[in-house]
Amino acid sequence: ERAVSLMPSGPKTWPTALIAGFSMHRFGVGVDPKEDTEKKLGAVAPIRKGARVLDVCTGLAYTASMAAARGAHVTTIELDTTMTKMCRMNPHSKLLFSGSIQQLYGNGADVVKTFKDGEFDRIITDPPTFALAGELYSAEFYADLKRILKPKGKVYHYIGDPKSASGGSVAAGVVRRLKAVGFGGVEIDYDAHGIIAAHDHIKLMK
Repeated sequence: ERAVSLMPSGPKTWPTALIAGFSMHRFGVGVDPKEDTEKKLGAVAPIRKGARVLDVCTGLAYTASMAAARGAHVTTIELDTTMTKMCRMNPHSKLLFSGSIQQLYGNGADVVKTFKDGEFDRIITDPPTFALAGELYSAEFYADLKRILKPKGKVYHYIGDPKSASGGSVAAGVVRRLKAVGFGGVEIDYDAHGIIAAHDHIKLMK
């Protein structure tokens, strides 16, 4: 289990979590964790009622909960059971335990291999840094995401600020590998701090 702790992000906003010293969400820069989550889901909008959504790296379950609240059928994957303990302590994570979200445990790179071809309408992968979870940035993992994504589906991949030196470097590698495994549409979403991928050409949501 990794060193994980809840950390307030403001007097009226949702808390974030610190994993090995890294914040799980943007905050203190005009975007709080709730808004950060809204931007991630907005990048692959619309998420319609009944849509199949895969959330890789549950974290505090904000992504899974927000998608489920919109009527999606959500499956979420988490490696570290410590995060589940954090969710139980966090009132903003309570929807995770409502029975409406399927929780799976294991390394996301392994678990995605168990899904059927074309199973998901939307995939949100929000991994730790490359140094902590390099397998979730690999071509093999991306090939599995492509396989389980429906023909008209979309993938959101968190990378951090693509305008920063570190984020820009990560983004370049991610874009290259996503294209290499056959995603026809790959775009950097600077507002959502992520990369959007689809089987065919995509247009970023505004």
